[in-house]
Amino acid sequence: AATSKINFFNISKFLVIIMKCIVLVILATVLLISCSKGSADENIFHNKEIDDITIGLKNYAIEKGKFIGNLMRDGMFDNLQVHNGSTDNILKTDYNAIVLGNKMKMSNLLRTRPQDPFNVKIEDINTDIIDKFVNYADKHNMRKRGHVMIWYKQIPSWLTNEAPNWSAQQVYDFSKSYILALSAYCKGKIDEWDVLNEGIVNNSFRQGTWYDIINTQANINGDIGYYNYFAYLFKWARQGDSDVELFYNDYNIEAFGTSKNNFMRTFVKKLKLDYSAPIDGVGLQSHFKINLTTDDFISRLGKTIDDLGESDFIANITELDIRICNGDIQTLDDQKKAYKNIVSTAFSRDNCKTILIWGPSDNDSWINSHFEGCGQATPHDENFNKKPAYFGIKEALMDL
Repeated sequence: AATSKINFFNISKFLVIIMKCIVLVILATVLLISCSKGSADENIFHNKEIDDITIGLKNYAIEKGKFIGNLMRDGMFDNLQVHNGSTDNILKTDYNAIVLGNKMKMSNLLRTRPQDPFNVKIEDINTDIIDKFVNYADKHNMRKRGHVMIWYKQIPSWLTNEAPNWSAQQVYDFSKSYILALSAYCKGKIDEWDVLNEGIVNNSFRQGTWYDIINTQANINGDIGYYNYFAYLFKWARQGDSDVELFYNDYNIEAFGTSKNNFMRTFVKKLKLDYSAPIDGVGLQSHFKINLTTDDFISRLGKTIDDLGESDFIANITELDIRICNGDIQTLDDQKKAYKNIVSTAFSRDNCKTILIWGPSDNDSWINSHFEGCGQATPHDENFNKKPAYFGIKEALMDL
């Protein structure tokens, strides 16, 4: 009997220990689940915070196979952390395409007179500018637009002084060697080039340029006139880089049916068909005033893109901003609608692949200094905050 009592006691003690262990396991499991849930909730919240910070316009564009881009102005190029990094943060968060405002214009790339201006070499070009631009863009997986090879403005002072005394052949020699050197150095680095910028005005070719002599004097091969010269610009650019996309770029050519729009469409089609110029597309600069961005105007923009597409041209928007001026009755909400409708209209066409905005914020816009009484032209305000226009672009991209 005593032995049975001891065995019972030992068994009971053992069972108590087992029960305590079970209870401890249950408590530990509950605690673990609770902690895990808390961690999961915390991670979800943390990830949401990250998403809110890092998801930008480019994410929506990439999903639709498009490029939404912006401009790097001189101030940021010289100091990438200008404005305490606010501009840099906007560019790398929201955009997957980029262009330089002024730094890749001839006045900067060829500031010093080459030893032989009729045989420009790569070493004559300020390639450090190109390298810095490409490195920034590549770091952030951005499509790179070269702006610009040939333009009548922002040329170096030595060219301003010497070109009026050049023969047509010398203009050809200079232009050819410069384009070949520039495109050779940029081969595989730049995705698209503005080969020619603003070569027309209203319904004719622009007069009074540094290259004007080519219209009244033949070169040694007998080539004379704007069409011949402009066609060669594209041929030389293609010779330097067989893969880069080549564009003609201009302003006030967006709305179908205006005199300048009609002349532009005739011009680029004739270059391509009659002069065998390897021109891939047209850059529609798109510097707009808010009171002109009516539904009819934007519809005519779409018609221009369609018409160019019928002739196998890309039609990208390359310098978009929408300024609001003193006396305009339109509001920031009207600007949001305009941005949304323009992005929707352009990107609904297969031959519009890229839209570049001309300024990361109202603090980095050219409008204030060029149009008196006007401003507020970009999707971010002067304090780098998102404006209604930003959300108009976002909605347009999401709805594609």
